[in-house]
Amino acid sequence: MYKCLKLRALTIILCLFTIFSTIPFNVEAAALNVIPDNVYLSAEIPIFLNGQIIVSKEKTYTIQGIKNSGTYLPIRLLSKFKNISVNFTKPITIKTDIGVFKLDNTNSALFQNTTYISLDYFYKISGYAGNYIYDANSLFLWSDANGESKSKKLINQINSISDDFLKSYMGQKLYIYEGEKIGWVIEIDRFADNITNFKILLNDGSVIEDLVVGEDPDSFCTYLDYESITYLYSGKYYWANKNYLPSTIPLQNIEKVYFESVKLKEKDLVIQAKRMNGKKITFKLSFFSNQSEPIKNGFYTENPRTKYPSWSSKIWNKIAEKKISIGMNKEQVLMSWGGPRDINNYTSSKYHMEQWVYDNDYLYFYDGILESWSN
Repeated sequence: MYKCLKLRALTIILCLFTIFSTIPFNVEAAALNVIPDNVYLSAEIPIFLNGQIIVSKEKTYTIQGIKNSGTYLPIRLLSKFKNISVNFTKPITIKTDIGVFKLDNTNSALFQNTTYISLDYFYKISGYAGNYIYDANSLFLWSDANGESKSKKLINQINSISDDFLKSYMGQKLYIYEGEKIGWVIEIDRFADNITNFKILLNDGSVIEDLVVGEDPDSFCTYLDYESITYLYSGKYYWANKNYLPSTIPLQNIEKVYFESVKLKEKDLVIQAKRMNGKKITFKLSFFSNQSEPIKNGFYTENPRTKYPSWSSKIWNKIAEKKISIGMNKEQVLMSWGGPRDINNYTSSKYHMEQWVYDNDYLYFYDGILESWSN
């Protein structure tokens, strides 16, 4: 009886061993603080080391909503740091001039299969120092006095800029319209009143400078904005507003069209669209500084007929042909001809009159209804 029970117990142990040995076990996850995907994640934080930007696919973030909230560096980024090496054999260890240190769940995190080290712990074990500039969303690290001097020069230049929006370009990956070049902002400095000088490191290692007048760059945008154009506007239906579209685009006013693709090419939006008759067309919309403006001005995002269901088909046909007629209200005229160049008002005890001026045409509304026009 004893031998039988002993044999059955041994069999159970062997079965359990077999089962658990087949289950994947993430040693790194067990040792580190595993971060769920739904935590608050800041925008990517550019890193400047001893005054030089680090261009890397590994990203740095501030992570909130976890036990040890704060800024975290990807440990693979540390290979770019002088006198720092990482041993990825479990447990992961980091060797610095101060010593050898083991990562655990108090000083590191595992997020989307990437291991991160807490910035505070990095300072402690490396001897490095640094400063995070909130307005520029950039982290400046230095390993010695010379690196500190270079870093603080960049920080002082940033602080000389009064516009926070321009500061936010520091360290950002850019799409440069002319020549479709890619680069990163490595310096921002005040050039004169209302003029800011940008230094940009290009993919080929060369550096260019660009002067921005005011607060809206017109020669580049962030690479994120460049990429977002496609997924923001492609694969959707629109209705043409011919009052703001070039006459060369073969669409009727309020015509429904499907955008198959929208891409940014230099300072044009290149749009491949399909009309409801099945015919495909490709056209360009130029812009000055806001890439989205041509689409927002030139197209409705919802069917205007749905918004005004009480308007007659006769009125809609006139709007589609960009014509006006006596008895139209102001909304109908606006949709047909667009906004006037000027508006003059007259009010009496009996009625309110508006004169709308369109170049050589003068429209007269009485209590909101078009009663006459002249040219």
